[in-house]
Amino acid sequence: MAFPSSEQRAAAAPLARQPRPLAAAHWLSALALLAVFALVLGRELIDEKAVRATWLQLHRVMGLLVWALALTRLVMRSRWRLQEVLPDRPRWQVWLASGIHGLLYVFLLGLPLLGWALTNAAGKPVVLPLLGTLPTLLAPDPDLADTLEDWHGTLAWILAAMVGAHAAAALWHHLALRDGVLRAMWPWARARS
Repeated sequence: MAFPSSEQRAAAAPLARQPRPLAAAHWLSALALLAVFALVLGRELIDEKAVRATWLQLHRVMGLLVWALALTRLVMRSRWRLQEVLPDRPRWQVWLASGIHGLLYVFLLGLPLLGWALTNAAGKPVVLPLLGTLPTLLAPDPDLADTLEDWHGTLAWILAAMVGAHAAAALWHHLALRDGVLRAMWPWARARS
């Protein structure tokens, strides 16, 4: 099976671009998620207790930013619809992509809330810059905190694998299929007429 050349794809149809606000929010979410993982993994390389605590606090703040961005993106999607970049795709591919995107949103919304609950169960408040202390979701419970920590870590690695697969699929579309899917999500891409 030969893949179409970029010239064949370009001649077949103009590039459908995603609305810029949605594309920008997508990439901002990706950066925030990268920061979340970098902070928690980098924290393991630090010995000084105060610095570790600061990195964990930054992880919490960035995690709640991921949550806020995911919620914002859902609201934005009610205003701006995603463009169909590949209208000739088989229905099963549309359903699969929609299901994976839906599952990503479940994780992006659920994991930060799980982390918030974990922090409270560990007997600590969640404090955000400019907002102060967030409401307590759970009473302190060390056993529950241990369980929630296990769940939070496991689900975070599942999310990382899903995001990696999402990125790999985007690169496959861009490098192998050359169909414009990745360019359509880039907020600065120019539409072809």
